[in-house]
Amino acid sequence: MAPRLDTWKSIAQHMGKSARTLQRWHREYGLPVHHLAGESGSVYAYGDELDTWLRGRSRSELREAGPISGPELTPAVLDYETSLPSRRSSDSDLISARAKGRSRQMVSLAARMWDSLSPRNLNSIVLHYRKAADLDPESAEAYAGLSMGLIAQGIWRLVHPTGAFAAARVALHHALAIDPELLLAKTADAWLKMLVPRDWQGAREEFDGILKQAPTCTRSLNGRALLHIAEGSLEKATRMLMKSADLSPLSSDAMAFYLWAAYLDGRFKHVLDQVSDLRASGRHDPVSDVVEALTLIQHFGPSAALERLEELAAESPQTEGLRGALGYACAVSGEGQKARELLGSLMSLTGSAWDNMSRAPYAVALVWIGLNEKHKALKCLKQCYRDGSLWSLSYRFDPILEPLRSDPQCLPMLDELDYPGPPIGSARD
Repeated sequence: MAPRLDTWKSIAQHMGKSARTLQRWHREYGLPVHHLAGESGSVYAYGDELDTWLRGRSRSELREAGPISGPELTPAVLDYETSLPSRRSSDSDLISARAKGRSRQMVSLAARMWDSLSPRNLNSIVLHYRKAADLDPESAEAYAGLSMGLIAQGIWRLVHPTGAFAAARVALHHALAIDPELLLAKTADAWLKMLVPRDWQGAREEFDGILKQAPTCTRSLNGRALLHIAEGSLEKATRMLMKSADLSPLSSDAMAFYLWAAYLDGRFKHVLDQVSDLRASGRHDPVSDVVEALTLIQHFGPSAALERLEELAAESPQTEGLRGALGYACAVSGEGQKARELLGSLMSLTGSAWDNMSRAPYAVALVWIGLNEKHKALKCLKQCYRDGSLWSLSYRFDPILEPLRSDPQCLPMLDELDYPGPPIGSARD
């Protein structure tokens, strides 16, 4: 009989996984771990039983990321998961001091670059963390940073959020298996809980715990503020994002999120004034660009905003949300043919194995709303929610979605989506 493993820690070391993952496997899949005195008692397991059990399970059943709400993982993401070094097969003694030192340098460089985070340097940040993980598969910091970078890529739609978040989960679980107490890994975990699978309570507890320990952690301040938006607490969100922006004045993310919260709260002139400053300092990004477009529509009206919306869409053709806002404005301004042309350009992005409708569902939904095709818009918004899109956190308050919220036939469909706080249609905090 193989030696007995008498703690979750020793079982985790044998399996090469985190204790939390194995506890979930035990609970959900029957991992052969025994209890001495009921479920609350101490545990033990035998290595040969664990190995036999593991060989009998398929990888898809035991994916550490758990079920993803939305489309299936793509082959590219599965290849990415396979390419990440397995901690179980790695041996710290076999990693040269030079490789470890170079890995630490890459992590440090990526962290410094994050202090001035922008869409222009984010891909480099992700590549630095990825190279650091290649050099030292025992670096929890490299995997945690990689996870946060992938999350940011999905938020900014530099890559499709479904694939970005799935890969981020894989990197995160490597980080947690190495160091479950690493603050950056916990932050990435909280973000992913919020975005997919919408574990609002788990994300809230994790963000609040991190901020109690590290009140100036801007990544957690931003994440908790976005959760406040989902909860309906726009005033709390704007205060927290303003604090984060003050702490990271060279980064564009906190200020862009702040402007989004202010837009949702109806402070349109303030948003446009701040966007002007952002553009002058070169700190605008895809989120602030879309927020500017949405605010122009609300503040000046769709017809009056058309010229500026066309300029924005021409300046950033890769930002689908700008084309969606322009399509909406064209549709409600009597330029239906142009709106449908824009819709066609957005729908031509369809064809990916990741989704059946569009790679830009929020943008497509805006055009459908302008064309008064409300049920088509709702279908897109539901896909957007499943993808874990940033914009899906604000359906209860987004001014441009008011035609759906005020339609008795549409409101029940929006109410089907799970949000924390008051139900859709009730008053804000």
